[in-house]
Amino acid sequence: MSDLIFRKIELSDRETAQKLLKKSNFRGCEYTFGNNFVWRDVYKIEVCFYENYYFVKQLDGDNTRFFYPAGEGETERAIELLREYCGEKGLRLKILANKEKTEEITSLYSDVKAEAVRDFFDYVYLSENLENLIGKKYHAKRNHLNRFYENNWSFEKITKENLSECAELNRRWAEENVDAGDEEKLAEQIVVEESFKHYEELGYFGEAIRVNGRVEAFAFGEPSSDDCFVVHVEKSSRDYQGSYAAINNVLVRALNGKFVYINREDDAGADNLRKAKLSYFPAFMEEKYYLYFN
Repeated sequence: MSDLIFRKIELSDRETAQKLLKKSNFRGCEYTFGNNFVWRDVYKIEVCFYENYYFVKQLDGDNTRFFYPAGEGETERAIELLREYCGEKGLRLKILANKEKTEEITSLYSDVKAEAVRDFFDYVYLSENLENLIGKKYHAKRNHLNRFYENNWSFEKITKENLSECAELNRRWAEENVDAGDEEKLAEQIVVEESFKHYEELGYFGEAIRVNGRVEAFAFGEPSSDDCFVVHVEKSSRDYQGSYAAINNVLVRALNGKFVYINREDDAGADNLRKAKLSYFPAFMEEKYYLYFN
């Protein structure tokens, strides 16, 4: 019988999960407790803590997949535990792993097939580049910022006092950008609402921008490693040119050089989002691979 027993993730798991996430120090957005928790209903996320591993399972049936577990322990032991579980459940083992773990696992096992998942690659930037926007390649971004600075604007940390105003902007954004049949964006709206509902409990850090006294942009996230901060959500009204450039810049400046890298997550295969994220010239992509075991 498998030693792994999965159950739905709960807020009370945060402390234990973060200790194990810290041991791995992976930079991917999925290696943050907040990400795991707020997407729990959309992706049917379940977790298991066993032998200093933090196992995360998504979806069910033939779609079941696992993140390579955070924590400490031998890679072979982690794979053995997952193979036992999948064997008992009649599932084919499918793991999502970063490039380094993928190379290690494919060197250890001859019966594994690796497949790059480009839509899941995270865009990771040098914090100093996003903060200072120096050089010819950032000329357009500086112009956008200068246009935005012409407004009567201010910025502030997201706190319990202004959370409701940020949530109101999120609702306005949804009315302008989300069609009734767009399941992906509708799911994202649920996730943002969950994030605000549990914002303080999840230990998020974020900034909001006001124009003429009203919140018109916000961004927030959490660290994934000692040197990397993940921006989970960025939202802005479409009323002010340069507002997205402004909230991006404001958040990075508020982090005050604490992190070398800023992970702005993946593009989910959306062409417009891919173009926008590439326009900030990532330092590297945090590559993700599916590992299929026979």
